[in-house]
Amino acid sequence: MFLKPFASLCVILAWGSAAPAAFIVNGSFENPAIASGSVTNYPGGSNAITGWTVVGVDSAVVNNVSQYGVTYTAQDGNQFIDLAGVNSNSSTSGVTQTVTTILGNSYDLQFYVGSATDGIFSFAATVDLSIDGGPRMSFTNPTTPPDVLDWRLFSHTFTASGTSTNITFFNGSAPSNFLSALDNVTISDANVADVSGVPLPPTVLFAAVGGVALMLRRRSIGLQN
Repeated sequence: MFLKPFASLCVILAWGSAAPAAFIVNGSFENPAIASGSVTNYPGGSNAITGWTVVGVDSAVVNNVSQYGVTYTAQDGNQFIDLAGVNSNSSTSGVTQTVTTILGNSYDLQFYVGSATDGIFSFAATVDLSIDGGPRMSFTNPTTPPDVLDWRLFSHTFTASGTSTNITFFNGSAPSNFLSALDNVTISDANVADVSGVPLPPTVLFAAVGGVALMLRRRSIGLQN
């Protein structure tokens, strides 16, 4: 007797709780936390940055560092990653993460690239992206203020070819540029509308609630008889 009312309630709950299937772990590089005003460099193969594996030679996590007149601050939270690292500035350096996906679904990957210029080591920065080991795609932030990082949002949509997808970011900056700043990496399922917190349309709400009330009334009459 309670299956139909329960099903109606499930419709209501499902409407308010739909969410993307894929997600990025530690997309703002906040873990592990490092001291403000410091840089921690991680060698290739390191898994110390939660959710990520360092590839190539090295990459560095930065927390509010100032040098040569530029203050390097994160776009989100306190920390960001400089894919160019400290020691090598190698184009092979970067970070990689594999996320759970649904075969055939489209996903929107968003991330910020930071640029600044100190007239010596930093200028317009580029981050390269590779999906499942495919060709590298370059994303350059041309804005280079002389005193602080400028962050620009980029996005890329891809279709999952399996139940997991590898996402790798590389240092794409010029060999003489020691900056390839990346922060606030997120992913969302383009096939699923995130309706969390969105009110139900009145027709859907009334139909669901009305169905529950009707079934409860019929059950009450049945018990009285």
